Order: sequence, then C-alpha cells, then structure tokens
Amino acid sequence: ELYNNGIVDVSYAYDKMYVIRPQFFIPIITLLRNAAMNSLKYKQEVALMREQNIDITNFEEDLNAFKEGFARNYDLASRKFKAAIDEIDKTITHLQKTKDSLLSSENNLRLANNKAYDLTVKKLVQKNPTMKEKFDQL
Repeated sequence: ELYNNGIVDVSYAYDKMYVIRPQFFIPIITLLRNAAMNSLKYKQEVALMREQNIDITNFEEDLNAFKEGFARNYDLASRKFKAAIDEIDKTITHLQKTKDSLLSSENNLRLANNKAYDLTVKKLVQKNPTMKEKFDQL
C-alpha cells in the first residue's frame, strides 16, 4: 500500500534511494531534470560571478599599472621641467650679466666721447711751454 501512493523515500534503508511505480516514472524524471536545470543555472551564476571577480581583479591590476606608469612619467616630466627651468634661470642670469657689461661699455664710451669733445688744442699745449708760447704769439 505504501508504494502505491507515489514516490517513496527509502533513504533510511538505502542511501539516496526512492521507490516509484511505473506510472510515476515521468514525474520523477521531470523532478530530477528540473533539479539538474536549477543546479546548472546556479553553477552558471557562480561561474559568472567568478568571471566578474577575475574581471575586477584584472581591472584593478590594469588601473594600478596605469597609475604606476603615469606616476613614473609624471616624475620624469617633472624632473625635465625643473631642469629646463634651471637652464632658463641660468640663461637669464647670463643675459643679465651681458646686459650689464654692455651698459657699462656704453657708459665708458659716453665718457670717452665727452673727453674727446672737451679736448682742445689749448688744453693739449697747456703743460708744454714751447707750444704755449707759440699759441700766445698767434
């Protein structure tokens, strides 16, 4: 009578065993199939989650590699920029010295020009008595 009611679980006597009549064979196959499909769906979801975790890990690794590369390039560019600024400062200092030299030279030329304009024959012969006497006679 017990076995005529449908699917009977006898796992208490035999591990993972069910007793069924032939008329209930299709429903048990359907139950097994549905359980397997659900199990497959869960396995696919787990695989997808693992793949997403791997993708996140790869993304983080790529992001870290980018950060390291960017930091290295920034450091290199920063050093070159600083060196260029230092060279510009040296050039400005050198050009300032050249400008000062040219201004000093211009001042000396102005003084020499003033001395040349102030030069007269009388001033040249002032300390020479012979020439002074000749000019005085004229």
